[in-house]
Amino acid sequence: MQLELIIAALRTRCPSFATRVAGAAQFKLLPETASLQVPCAFVIPLDDSPERAQSMNSVRQTLTDSFSVVVAVSNVADEKGQGSAHSMDALRAELWAALLGWQPAARYDGITYEGGSLLSLDRARMWYQFEFGAVMEIEPGDGWQAQELAALPHFDGGTIRVDAIDPSDPNLVQTPAPDGRIELGAVFPKTGNLA
Repeated sequence: MQLELIIAALRTRCPSFATRVAGAAQFKLLPETASLQVPCAFVIPLDDSPERAQSMNSVRQTLTDSFSVVVAVSNVADEKGQGSAHSMDALRAELWAALLGWQPAARYDGITYEGGSLLSLDRARMWYQFEFGAVMEIEPGDGWQAQELAALPHFDGGTIRVDAIDPSDPNLVQTPAPDGRIELGAVFPKTGNLA
């Protein structure tokens, strides 16, 4: 999923952040390097979780593409975090209003909420992670087979000739084999009509 779309949506739809929304690869370095004023948010990619393949002879899988919105709020007024936790509740409602049900791209279903958890709490800030996901289909056109089929020459037609044998024929003295007589045939011309 293109996280830039999520970032742009949060900048537009979440007034509490006043455009203080950025991206990051992981949370680990954010508490030391983040320089945005609080409250602020960071969009971070999470796992993509595919289901088992739905077809044995082509590519077709359902994939949940997940991301998190890590929110930082001030914790200066209350070191225990009670006030900060209260503000997280309001920010969660704002995030839900901005993201839930929205399709970030044509291939995705609407975004759903997957949960949240406290990441870090110190005297200055509370960091909380809200997790979201959207389901998409991995289709045959995404895989190797589509490339291989596209490289094949165009099918212009074909001829089928069937030399049928009857294994129950009592006149056969040896192992049944084709006798050279064509009993059934069909021609598939370029126009696609049977002749």
